[in-house]
Amino acid sequence: MMPQIGMHMGLRYDIIGEYASILFAILLLVFISLTRPKKSQSFKFLVLGTIVSIFATAIQIVIVEIASNVEKYYERSSFTALLVIFLVLYLLILILIFNYVNLLSERRLKKKSVIAMLYILVATIYFAGVTFQVVMKNLFFVRTDGIDISRFTRFYCIAGIVCVVICTLACFLRRRYISRIVIRAAIIVVPIEIVVLCLQIIDRHAIFTGSTYVMPLIVLYQLFHSNPYDEETGCQNTSALESKFVSNTRRGKIFYMAYIDFPQLTDSTLAPDYGILSVEMARVCREIERISNRILLYRVNFGTFIALIETKERSDAENYSEQMRDILDNFHERTEDHIHYFLGVCGDSRRFVAVGNKWTQLFMLYMREQKMQDGENVYYFANGTDFRDFDEIYKIEQALLDIRVKMDPDDDRILCYAQPIYSVEKDQFRSAEALMRLEIDGKMIPPDSFIQIAERNNCIHALTVIMMHKVCRAIEKLSEEYDFDAVTINCSTADFMDKTFYKEIMDIIHSYKIDQKMIRLELTESMMAENYDAVKHNMDMLNKEGIQLYMDDFGTGYSNLERVVDVPVQTIKFDKSLLYKSIKDDRVDDIITYMIEFFKKNGFVTLVEGVEDESQKKFSIDRGFDFIQGYHYAKPSPIENLGKYFTRKS
Repeated sequence: MMPQIGMHMGLRYDIIGEYASILFAILLLVFISLTRPKKSQSFKFLVLGTIVSIFATAIQIVIVEIASNVEKYYERSSFTALLVIFLVLYLLILILIFNYVNLLSERRLKKKSVIAMLYILVATIYFAGVTFQVVMKNLFFVRTDGIDISRFTRFYCIAGIVCVVICTLACFLRRRYISRIVIRAAIIVVPIEIVVLCLQIIDRHAIFTGSTYVMPLIVLYQLFHSNPYDEETGCQNTSALESKFVSNTRRGKIFYMAYIDFPQLTDSTLAPDYGILSVEMARVCREIERISNRILLYRVNFGTFIALIETKERSDAENYSEQMRDILDNFHERTEDHIHYFLGVCGDSRRFVAVGNKWTQLFMLYMREQKMQDGENVYYFANGTDFRDFDEIYKIEQALLDIRVKMDPDDDRILCYAQPIYSVEKDQFRSAEALMRLEIDGKMIPPDSFIQIAERNNCIHALTVIMMHKVCRAIEKLSEEYDFDAVTINCSTADFMDKTFYKEIMDIIHSYKIDQKMIRLELTESMMAENYDAVKHNMDMLNKEGIQLYMDDFGTGYSNLERVVDVPVQTIKFDKSLLYKSIKDDRVDDIITYMIEFFKKNGFVTLVEGVEDESQKKFSIDRGFDFIQGYHYAKPSPIENLGKYFTRKS
């Protein structure tokens, strides 16, 4: 029946599906260019697959047009060449999709040689089949009313089904390492793919194969790469920002970054009407975008935005920033709660291209902390000094995070220094205080520059543990030749707030061949104010183990004598500020004298630090301090140098 119908009506193919597929593939490329997804390895396969799909579908349309107009366009060798080109492109699409699925798992196949062998095997079988079909002239059949390409479509559809099955099998075998959303997508898409390919094999008069590879690409893009459009503000997210940032820097394009932050919406307990604020913030975003088409706005969170200003001229960036400032001032005035803002601008991009967008965001947060006071608006255009200062902080932060991750007791970035402590009664040095230093790129970093950073990034405990190891190792070596009592180590609030801290300390000490009494710990009075129970628990347990405790920096805050007496502290360490004040002020001198007498009467040992000259030394001895520490006796130096202050054993 079919040949007879064809003789009267001509052999025609319905290719509306192919036209729709090529249109969707082109639209997909447009969406990709607009949303600027992150350029991951899997994303590259998606883009390449989409481009190849457009060419393959276009060739398929040409093939069908020739097959439907045989008298007008047909020439056997060129037609055969088109079929072969399509089959090659189709195989490339299958490989790209397979690679994409493989890259979606969190654990990539490590044996690349196995994958390569699989590709070679599949490609060999596939091209052997193509060669056989071409040689045997089985790919198509020329009829009087057109060209029958059903064998051609059947061949590549079967190959497509085999690929789908292999992908499904790969997902099943590696399901432990593939995310749930990928598995669910496979469960939904794979059966549809197989059904469509089977329908294409059955249906001889409609060509819709393009949908079997274009639609999966669209689904993959939508699930894993599309950047959500924020309906409230009309901005893209940080993923789009990252992609744009990388794209601009690779092309050497100069740009500035404006950091817009509303601290009341991100940091405080203020509970504004977010519905009203969303409308106002959307208005602000549109006003900023209207300043210039060089400004691209991205939303980080509800109260934070970043604007890329694509200009190499500082004057232009300053002009645009001033206009942003006017818009934000108006926003501040018209909002009921008078939401204040921080507008920081940095650039040009050559300053931070080496470390990227994340560095820039951290820099802006740092600038906000430095410049912003409660209840005020701040506009600041960063300069070179700001970059240099923060770059130093950033390097320290990254080094500390790396130290925390590695937890290496021998980490050579942590330097152990020590300052000897003079005993007034024995007229010699019997102990020392261990002091931490940080070395980055050959530069020595003092504690004042990194302790707060370490505390902010939860790295302080790692530093304490490493210092404990280094001090114990030094004591083990020094005690072989020298006679001394102990070395003290400073501990942080975070350490003593962990009720198991004392166990960790004792485990470290017991791992070395030293008397545990040769380790003493210093803590500040302010530490007890935050979690008194946990701190006192650790102090009690360490005291039972024979570890002496020092109360450091006494007198710097609101000292509570009752609390100091209540905890198991043996030594009270007076801060140098009290020494300097007491020398200049008789009233402070009377207080210091009373405190020393009080502590001695209650069995405490007193120590004063910061003694830098002979007059301060004499004053300290006259007031009755038991121990003295300061530059007058010795400056801090590597702990190995303590031997020249201690008495050598007989």
